Amino acid sequence: MSEEKNKLVADYTKNIMSKLIAHGYYHVNRVRNWALLIAKNEGFKDLEMIEFAALLHDIGLAKAEKRSQHGEVGAAMAEEFLKENNLLTPEKITEVCLAIKFHCTNRGGEGKLLAILRDADMMDLFGGIGIMRAFTSNSTKLEYDLNNIKGETWQMRASDFDERFDSGIGIGEYLSDQINFQISCYDNLNTETARKIAKPLVDMMSEFMIKMEDEINLGQQKG
Repeated sequence: MSEEKNKLVADYTKNIMSKLIAHGYYHVNRVRNWALLIAKNEGFKDLEMIEFAALLHDIGLAKAEKRSQHGEVGAAMAEEFLKENNLLTPEKITEVCLAIKFHCTNRGGEGKLLAILRDADMMDLFGGIGIMRAFTSNSTKLEYDLNNIKGETWQMRASDFDERFDSGIGIGEYLSDQINFQISCYDNLNTETARKIAKPLVDMMSEFMIKMEDEINLGQQKG
């Protein structure tokens, strides 16, 4: 893989995403690293496609009017950039752009590249990084409901959150709900590699929620 081509894509992404919080270039770079690791373990040979898809997967956030549109907007931006710079064959550009278009949902799209990109993106929801991103991306929310510290969404599955989204309820009004949602995303992982790596990270997040509740309850007893 050409280092010059890789730098061109990375610099393009850095320039577009320099002012984004929680979805800036640090996130993109972590997703790239996860994607390469998963691809190698899952036997996906075209690492250039993996790297370009990972680097470009969230560029739509900088221009989409609604966050829900960033996959589609990003795919159009990526297609224009990749074609203008002659970085991939037309067939590969189509595959990369379809992965970008559908990476942010567990519905629609198909193929191994998309499965790896989705998993790499979800890996950034787990563990210590996941908890940090929950706070940085939702800093206006209250931390928890004092009467239900782990939250009404505690131990909900991904399918439960899908029902909430479909009905318009959404994740919930507290940061605890955001963390519960991120934990549930483990259900949506596609590859054995991602599931194996993510399991202890998700377990740590659940332990964090339990410990947080214990600490808050202890403080109330002493107050």
